[in-house]
Amino acid sequence: MPAAGGAALLLAAVLPAAAACGSLEEKCFLDLPTGIRMAYVETGPADGPAVILLHGLTDTARSWSPAMAALHAREPRLHILAPDQRGHGASSMPPGSGCPADPKSCFTPRLFADDLAAFMDGLKIARATVAGHSMGSIVAQEMALDHPERVERVVLVATTGRARDNPAIRDGVLRDPVLGRWQAALQARGAGPQAVWNATPTDADPNAQNWIAWHWDVDPLADPALVKAIVPETAATRLGTWIGASEALLDTDNTARLAEFKVPALILWGAQDTIFPHEPDQVALIEDLRKAALTNAIPVIWKQYGIDPPPKPGQPASDLGHNLPWEAPDEVATDMASFIHTGKPTPDLYRTVDGAGGRTVRTEPGSAMIVTLP
Repeated sequence: MPAAGGAALLLAAVLPAAAACGSLEEKCFLDLPTGIRMAYVETGPADGPAVILLHGLTDTARSWSPAMAALHAREPRLHILAPDQRGHGASSMPPGSGCPADPKSCFTPRLFADDLAAFMDGLKIARATVAGHSMGSIVAQEMALDHPERVERVVLVATTGRARDNPAIRDGVLRDPVLGRWQAALQARGAGPQAVWNATPTDADPNAQNWIAWHWDVDPLADPALVKAIVPETAATRLGTWIGASEALLDTDNTARLAEFKVPALILWGAQDTIFPHEPDQVALIEDLRKAALTNAIPVIWKQYGIDPPPKPGQPASDLGHNLPWEAPDEVATDMASFIHTGKPTPDLYRTVDGAGGRTVRTEPGSAMIVTLP
């Protein structure tokens, strides 16, 4: 997949206009007491019910932009915000002097959640629906656990209760290329921890965008223009973020803490999610949240997108998987709107089918696989 050129400007049109910060190319900024200068986009009335969208590892607010536009079209009364989280996109790197030597300590889920609470304070948002994708879903969990009084409900997309030692992150990203080829190339030029912290993948390898396009930001079911625009933003993410956020995820285990969950939760999971697959991640997550639903009398609903099992190694995806906000943004927005209104998603199954224009998402009314807890 080639690097993005004009696609970034094209994607700006995906976001609906907002009173303050409606453009992915002209984000607003908020200085937080946590030391982060946070970039964000928003749409909808500032006094509307707040919905905050949290992106995944090495992503930016752009990754939520199609679903954000779809949700706004369905619910124009909502105040929808999508920040670039610490070290991502246009937001600043963590300021601690010890961060370059110990990146993980500056990217823990708790620090991400503290940023979010400070962000809400700065914009005078008392409570919000918090939706997170992948790493963002871990931050949403942390926010619900540490600041439940600030969270109306959570939507956890492509999530897990235990990212510790996740093989996809550990072996497919961190060991190589991040701590392998990229860090080694920088160190061979005499780079110390500070220089590695501030470097980007393309500083380490002029062809890093090719790896990102073929192995990381790759999704044959998503809008090619969206993926094309995401690739250069990922390539500009500093290695301090790649290392710190990955290592922090690999040290995260909420298995016991999920029993303390006290806010309504909707989990959306794709049948071909190979990062947080059904076994062991979803089975364990459902059982861990079942305890919270029983003990704390909260609704917890798990919904599957797609029906096909994961493809064999080396084969492309044929059904919905890890990147649901990219692959099925309208459907994610529909389920979020339903959850906000009714406390549950739609009963409809969303799956991909072959058509004259390629693969598209089809709705099969009332056929979704849904687990309602307890």
